[in-house]
Amino acid sequence: MSSMLCAAGRLRPMRVAPLLAVALVVAGCSFGGTKTTTVTRTVTTQASGADQFGTPTVVTYFGEPISTTSATLPKECAGAGCPSRKGYALVVKPEFFLTGATARALAAAGSACGLACPAVPDDYQVIPAGTKNLTFALPAGTMGTVLTLPKRGNVQPTKVTGAQFAALVGGATTPKLYESLSEGVWFTVANGDIVRSFAQQYRP
Repeated sequence: MSSMLCAAGRLRPMRVAPLLAVALVVAGCSFGGTKTTTVTRTVTTQASGADQFGTPTVVTYFGEPISTTSATLPKECAGAGCPSRKGYALVVKPEFFLTGATARALAAAGSACGLACPAVPDDYQVIPAGTKNLTFALPAGTMGTVLTLPKRGNVQPTKVTGAQFAALVGGATTPKLYESLSEGVWFTVANGDIVRSFAQQYRP
């Protein structure tokens, strides 16, 4: 199974984007003239967010994490968010997290209110996104956030690694979550299968 995890993973070359020379005009102090100074900088930028066919290379999914299984990530993951080949096969039940007019229209299905439909509780609706679970490659070192509740204070996002997240999916109790991961998590996925980041969704 692990041989399929990163089949879509490719090394995305970094592109060096030279900035145009910037001319800074500084007023002269003694003669009332101007002085021109040329400054040239070079910065490194990530490759485009779409391939040559217009297909997005970074996509965000929402859903309930179902299970994680230890897996050795293929060599193709190197340099694409996989600092090592240690990771997990992450199974997610995909869902749509709908807000605003989309959520209101869904709740008022069958009516002709369109974009003017009445508000829904907490302004969101969650519905299934298909009937099949999705499997992604989760590197052990990927960073994301889960929601915790300190002894004093409000709900806050707490940073965890992919390894810690996998343990939480498996039933670990540290850190102590404010609510179950079944409430939904956002997953940013690169190259079709590699989880680059994740964030648990707060649902009042």
